[in-house]
Amino acid sequence: MMTASERVRILNEAKPNSWLAFSSDESKVVGRGDTYSEAVEDAEKHGEADPVLVKIPDNWEPRAFRHCA
Repeated sequence: MMTASERVRILNEAKPNSWLAFSSDESKVVGRGDTYSEAVEDAEKHGEADPVLVKIPDNWEPRAFRHCA
């Protein structure tokens, strides 16, 4: 099983603005691609019929902001 620190490392090292495909149990990366379709196709080539897809952002800046009046 993938540890939280391994998952963070993988996500941080992934190509910006790309897609990662994890196995259905999320224990390993089974595909990558510049598009959703490419990542799914790569996962299927590696035997994963039901991958979990993650979109990698351009950068890891916080996406939530607090409104202060």
